[in-house]
Amino acid sequence: MAVIDTKTFAAEVKKQAEKLRDRSTFEIGLVVEGQAKQLTPVKTGRLAGSITTQSSTKGTTPDGEALSSDVIQKPASESEVLVGTPVDYAPYVEYGTVRSDAQPFLRPALNMAYGKVPSIVKNGAKLEFEDYK
Repeated sequence: MAVIDTKTFAAEVKKQAEKLRDRSTFEIGLVVEGQAKQLTPVKTGRLAGSITTQSSTKGTTPDGEALSSDVIQKPASESEVLVGTPVDYAPYVEYGTVRSDAQPFLRPALNMAYGKVPSIVKNGAKLEFEDYK
């Protein structure tokens, strides 16, 4: 008869679940980032190039015509991932002004990513918990 230390087992499973959460949320953020870059209206490329994803431990770097200072802040919580741009005119593009129509790119990108969430989490869980088959 095998004896299982349930406290150790539970702590191990909790640690793996946290890794799954972190990996999945960051991967979802990358999907949103990619979609947003495709949806961003392009004049110089700086806005699209400045869109980045940040978690408390990982982050992407700006590309294209972005400046090295175009990095968004890291989230305060370990379970959050932020996707966005620090470019000062981004809100005017996203929401429009009295003189220009809105050209949303972040909100539609987030909506597009919703459908991919279950498969991202499922694939991550298969990898993270493959020892428990």
